[in-house]
Amino acid sequence: MTQAFLDELSRTVGYDRLITDPGQLMAYGYDATMGYRGDPRVVLLASTETDVSQALTIALAHGVPCVPRGGATSLSAAVIPPSGSLVIDTNQMQRIKHFDIDRRRATVEPGVVTRDFRAYAARRGLLYPPDPSSEATATIGGNVATNAGGPFAYKYGVTRDAITELRVVTPATGIIELSRGRDDVVIDIIIGSEGTLGVVTEIGLQLKAMPAIHAMRAAAFPNGPEALRTVEAIINQGVVPAKLEFLDDVTIESLERAHPWGFPRQAGGLLLAELDGDESEVAAATTQIDAILQTFGGDVATVRPDQAERWWDARRGITASLALIRPAKIGEDICVPRSQLASTFEKIKAAASAADVIVAIFGHAADGTLHPNLLYDPADEDEAERATNLLANVAEAGLAAGGILSGEHGLGRVKRPFVKRAYDPHTLETMRRIKKAFDPDGVMNPGVMWPD
Repeated sequence: MTQAFLDELSRTVGYDRLITDPGQLMAYGYDATMGYRGDPRVVLLASTETDVSQALTIALAHGVPCVPRGGATSLSAAVIPPSGSLVIDTNQMQRIKHFDIDRRRATVEPGVVTRDFRAYAARRGLLYPPDPSSEATATIGGNVATNAGGPFAYKYGVTRDAITELRVVTPATGIIELSRGRDDVVIDIIIGSEGTLGVVTEIGLQLKAMPAIHAMRAAAFPNGPEALRTVEAIINQGVVPAKLEFLDDVTIESLERAHPWGFPRQAGGLLLAELDGDESEVAAATTQIDAILQTFGGDVATVRPDQAERWWDARRGITASLALIRPAKIGEDICVPRSQLASTFEKIKAAASAADVIVAIFGHAADGTLHPNLLYDPADEDEAERATNLLANVAEAGLAAGGILSGEHGLGRVKRPFVKRAYDPHTLETMRRIKKAFDPDGVMNPGVMWPD
């Protein structure tokens, strides 16, 4: 990066919108992924689409790499800026530009915080389904970048299912407007591209009606595989839970060490099921799921509404609680067919045991998503290395089961080394061509996701 670039950027967007102080820049070298650090040269605090467009044009002319950044909650090192890069921070783009209750539609800027928007919609009787654990800081733009899901994913879909329109600034085309029904292929390419194709500046959303009734069940099992085998039976028998979450024994222990939530410490595996709908729908689904859980050996308990909310809060706080087991972790994310959940769980546990690494496994079981968290002490270099080496085992277990590398966290820098194992040569070549079409000079978030 040259002084000429900085001067032109400052003249165009305004010096007051730039961060160049080394001390302040340090905060932009990280995301939520442990063990990764970047080295940006300048940060743009973008407040408008024009800011983004002008900055990208100037960066392209000077060959400066660009990294879009929202809440930086990535767990796959997708927001780690390379040396000398420009970070385009969209957190100040926080307007809810349009909200139509009757049509259940909204238009928002990328910096709108997920939890804030979900609460805004809920007060108007509507549901925005994507519910990542990082919702307190994760942005809607970040949801788009990773195709975020969450516990509601099976019944209500992931971010892709909520998108009706996008405005994106790309190096190849400048500002483009995309709409469902006309530009589906391009929209679906942008969603989940982790800021490697352009910067999303506006998002159209389709919301859901807020369900009238909720009921929750907890089922404790002797071990994780038994709990996970039950998941397939629940779905195969036609039950459509709003949420169906799995926690293993290590996860339960960490939560109870953090706070006396009341999770069954004796359980080897735990399923948390939430049913929603109208009164008759919930009554029928509850009766059906109780029978299935009991048939498969689950110790079933009704969870009161007040307790349910506390337990969902605890579920969002798993990452923090795991630090009581080991101070650091590698948070993985794979998605496999439901029929393969139990066997994949066993393979990962066996590999971790052989490597003498503690692994906590939890996830959105209904859609086959597992989050193996490899725990380690950074002060123990040998343990840290063993945990890092297990990444390949986790990726291989997911792929061998007929699954994919990521359910909702994206690929980032963490999983990029496994992309060539996951896709055939034709698909890899198509991916390269897509990247070239949107970003001919390779300035957008280099080193993330796309194979060489």
